[in-house]
Formats: sequence, C-alpha cells, structure tokens
Amino acid sequence: MTLTTILPTLRLSIPDPHTPGLWPAETRMTVTDVIVAGVSLSALAAARGTPCRAAAADGVLLMRVTGRVDGVSRRLLVDAEFDAAAVCAGESRLVGRASRARAARFEIGGPECGCLAELPGDVGIGDLLAVPIVRGAAPTQRRVARLS
Repeated sequence: MTLTTILPTLRLSIPDPHTPGLWPAETRMTVTDVIVAGVSLSALAAARGTPCRAAAADGVLLMRVTGRVDGVSRRLLVDAEFDAAAVCAGESRLVGRASRARAARFEIGGPECGCLAELPGDVGIGDLLAVPIVRGAAPTQRRVARLS
C-alpha cells in the first residue's frame, strides 16, 4: 500500500509510484504524465492519436478509454486490442490528468483480455491510459501502429 493509495489527494502533488523494472529504463512519472526517453506520452497521444506503442523497444502501450461498464466487475473498454500476457496491466497509469478519486480495480480491454488494473475510480470515456509491455512479448494488436 502506498501513500497515494491511502490519501488519494496526494496524487495532485506526487505521482503514483511505479515498478522501474517493468517500464522502459528511461521512464519518469509526473503527476499528470509519463515521460519515456524524454517523450511525454500525453503529447505523443495528442500528436499521433491512440492506440500506439511508444518508447524504447516499443515498451509502452498507450490507449484511450472508449467505454466504461460498472456492475459486479468494473470494465474499461479501450481502443487497443492486446493479449493480457503481453502487458503489465497492474502497472497501468492514467495519463493527462491527476485524480483524487480512490483507487478501484478495473478489467481493461475486451471480454477475452481479462487484464486487471488499479486506477482512480473516476476513470472514464476519453481518458488516456499507459501500460508497459512485457519485455520480449509481442502483443497481438490489430489496431496498434508502431511509431518510429
């Protein structure tokens, strides 16, 4: 458990912690963004659109929330299709804004994905998410274009 989990309002002044070994080596978290190899992922999404893969060895998948289903389990529908084994969904980050909402567990992706992530409970349509790709994995993405 982290300070930002206990006191979500701290996310307005300090970024949620991340596991460095799961993100590309050049990754730095800010309150509202993820910077990889000097590139802002929110700026990358604005320039190139989503979904896209970014950074060293295509180490991060950037996607936009297209739908939210609240029920017995919360689900976020996104504009990328990917294999659950190819991403570190537990490291998912909200990009582009800071949230003071308590963390909630979401399933990300389509019905066959089953990726679970802890994200701010107010994540909704239009929000941008970044998730590291497992080293050596080749995500099966039909709609994700490689960026150079």
